[in-house]
Amino acid sequence: MNINQLIKEVNEKYVPLKLSTKGREITKDESIQLFELSTKLDLYKIIKSLFMETITKDEGGKVTKYFVDHNLITFHKEIAKDKNDKEVEVNVVNESMDDRISMLPDEFTLPLFEKMVKSHKENIEIYTKKNDKELLKKEQYELDIINSFLPKEATKEDVLAWLNENYPDGITQKEMGPTIGKVKKAFERADGKMVSDCVRTIIHQ
Repeated sequence: MNINQLIKEVNEKYVPLKLSTKGREITKDESIQLFELSTKLDLYKIIKSLFMETITKDEGGKVTKYFVDHNLITFHKEIAKDKNDKEVEVNVVNESMDDRISMLPDEFTLPLFEKMVKSHKENIEIYTKKNDKELLKKEQYELDIINSFLPKEATKEDVLAWLNENYPDGITQKEMGPTIGKVKKAFERADGKMVSDCVRTIIHQ
C-alpha cells in the first residue's frame, strides 16, 4: 500500500458505507469495515499533518529542490509584503499541498514513518499493560498499515543468521559498535535494540 492508495480507499469506501448504514443496525462485516476505514482515515490525517509540516518547514530547502530538480512543481509570480511592509515579487508553487505530499520521496517520508512505528510500538506496550483491548486493536492496525509503507523489517532470526555467516568466530567487546553499524547497513530496517541484543550474543571473552 502507498499513501495514494490509502487516500483513494478512504474516499471511495468510507463515506458511502457510513451513509448506507445510517439509521439501521449494521452487520458484523460492516462493523469491521467501518473500524478499518475510520482507522485509516484517522491515520491519514496524522500522516498528512506530518508531511505538511516537513514541506512547510523546509520550504525553499531540500524538499523544494527535489521537486524542482525532478520537474514536479511549477511556479507563478505574486506580489507580497516583506517584514518592512514593502511589496516584493515572490514565487508561489502552483501544485496543491496534497499534490506535493503525494510526491514526497522516500528520503523524506521513511524517517517519518519510522518515528510513527516507534511511537506505535510504545503505545502498544502501554495498552497491553493496561489491557485496553480497543485502543490496542486500533494501534496495532495502524502499525500494520504504517509498516506496509516501509521495507520489510528484519527479524531476530534474520540478524542472527547474518551475524553467524559474517562473524563465525564471534567478535570482541570493542568490535560491538562497528558490528552494529554493519548490521544496520546490511538491512534496510532493523530495530536498534534487537540488533544490539543479537550482536551481544556473538561477543567472546
